[in-house]
Amino acid sequence: MSTVTTSLRGTIAVLLLNNPPVNMGNATLRADLARSLRNLATDPSVEGVVIASALTHFYAGSDLTEFAGELREPQLPSVIAAVEQLDVPVVAALTGLALGGGLEFALGCDRRIGDPTVQVGFPEVTLGMVPGAGGTVRTPRLTGVPTAIDLVASARRIGADEALRVGILDDIVPADELVDRAVELARSASGKSRLIDRQVPPAPEEDIEAAVTRVSRRARPNVLEAIDLVRRAGDGDIDVNEALDAERKVFNRLRLSGEASNLRYLFFARRAAAKALRSPANPLPVRTVGIAGAGTMGASLARTFTDHGFAVIVYDRDPATVERLAAQVNGIRIATDITGLADSDLVIDAVFEDMGVKTDLLENLEPVLRGDAVIASNTSYLDLSEMSRALEYRNRFAGLHFFNPPHRNPLVEVIRTPATDDVTAATLSRIVSTMDKVGVPAGLGEGFVANRVYADYRTQVEFLVEEGASPSDVDRAMRGLGMPIGPFAVADMSGLVIAWARRKRLAATRDSRQRYVAIADRLCEAGRLGQKTGAGWFTYPDGSRRGEPDPEVEAIIAAERAITGVEPRHIDDSEIRDRVLAAMLCAAAVLVESGIAERASDIDVAMTEGFAFPKSLGGPIRAMSARPDSEIIEALAAVHASCPLTFAVAEPASQGRLPEAIARCLDEVRER
Repeated sequence: MSTVTTSLRGTIAVLLLNNPPVNMGNATLRADLARSLRNLATDPSVEGVVIASALTHFYAGSDLTEFAGELREPQLPSVIAAVEQLDVPVVAALTGLALGGGLEFALGCDRRIGDPTVQVGFPEVTLGMVPGAGGTVRTPRLTGVPTAIDLVASARRIGADEALRVGILDDIVPADELVDRAVELARSASGKSRLIDRQVPPAPEEDIEAAVTRVSRRARPNVLEAIDLVRRAGDGDIDVNEALDAERKVFNRLRLSGEASNLRYLFFARRAAAKALRSPANPLPVRTVGIAGAGTMGASLARTFTDHGFAVIVYDRDPATVERLAAQVNGIRIATDITGLADSDLVIDAVFEDMGVKTDLLENLEPVLRGDAVIASNTSYLDLSEMSRALEYRNRFAGLHFFNPPHRNPLVEVIRTPATDDVTAATLSRIVSTMDKVGVPAGLGEGFVANRVYADYRTQVEFLVEEGASPSDVDRAMRGLGMPIGPFAVADMSGLVIAWARRKRLAATRDSRQRYVAIADRLCEAGRLGQKTGAGWFTYPDGSRRGEPDPEVEAIIAAERAITGVEPRHIDDSEIRDRVLAAMLCAAAVLVESGIAERASDIDVAMTEGFAFPKSLGGPIRAMSARPDSEIIEALAAVHASCPLTFAVAEPASQGRLPEAIARCLDEVRER
């Protein structure tokens, strides 16, 4: 069955795209379109063409699975050329998504109208590429160079109103009139109106430079190439066909790059994680969200839920705290008595990270809520099963772990306890998607998924400092890997108190044979609790946000080395990076083997979304998977030697073998 059907309305041919579920632009759809267009080209009775959708979306984008190898014919540029070569006007009737190749296809038509659901955009730069079917060439001819730079290089989606304003749409019409109005437009059009025949409208150079400046800060190389292609297309000295050829060459080079491969891997990894969060039950409706605790996390959660249209009630026993928050976040309700949360459909525990504090909250909270209200804890480390014992109805309780600050950080872990029912799981999954977050399923365990991996990362960098690297050395090495900020600067920014409390909580059960670096404890005991106190791993003179090395920290480090008998040595950046990545790989293998993480790719999603690990590398596991086994084994052996107990999973590497659990993780991400 063809994915394109043709019908006639008098002298106007209507092509309906029907490639479920979202009209993905794969080889089948392209071939069917090309065949239909060839047939129309030889039909003298046809005086106009409308291209519309039989589905929710016009053309949701290209099939990313095709991009890793040779593209099957016909390729999209030739399909668009067939549209432009028709002697009659072609009208695109847009609905829903027209992204990437879908938008480029629409731009090949002579006119474009849409209904109010339309969203258009060029997501290619987020996938390590540039538009490859005329997006950088036709768009500036329609919108001007500054707007085209914004759209192509920012990858943002715009709705129907903005698409009309910038010229991508010629009109917005009611959804139930879309095809009829498109037919009328095709019938009344006075011939072709191809964008490739237009001149690029002039724009002041300062406007172009301003557009470049807005999107080029910290931009990846492919984004800069996209900007350059738009600017070249706007240069009157370059022929339009030369511009199209140049764009296609850049697109083909970039789509086969390691970075584009890694970004496609993450795209599908995020989809796999989202699919794993689905539940067979129907979610409960959530209109009002209660937040228990008005501290830093609670305040940020209040802002996040309010921004996404939820009614928000914040409870805290301290009147000054909730009143201050109410002054900062418009529209929230506040309460200093827990009964104020009674109207909540969902309550999120954001009180202090202490089991006693949290269980006390749950014991007092459950009796005031409706029987169908869901309770979720935002705990970072604590045992949710133990916590749930404070509840009578444990089926409506789970973990919903946002990462700080939740109004900016996209990552959320969803953690079911053995008692969590499918309705609760479905409700929390719906919350994650409604808030445009990236959700990852996690099992019960210290730190769940992301914090557990990050804990081994932090453990290893503290080993490196004890052995001779400075905090500045480590931060510089990790920035060199592509991290925007190093682990010690992150620790100072977040504050050292919660990690200190966790270490003290675990001290009683810590194996005496396990290597333990006490430098961070000494910093906390000295009152160096992070940036807010003006000192942590670095010092922050006069309230500066940029830390500086501090002789006091150097003295503390030297004293701890003397106590443990460590003779400091020079450690270069490559060793720092290798050991950090290998430590994270060890943590990942343990998590996957134990079932706390469902997939190795979930860990790459968590670290890239929640901890700013460079997406261009695909995440720590994907990054290691690209290396020869001999290098991986060498790095694992070094990590195992740093503490054979903490990194026991790497023990075979000390004998020159790749550990089986680690090999399984690497194989999984290589196969994606």
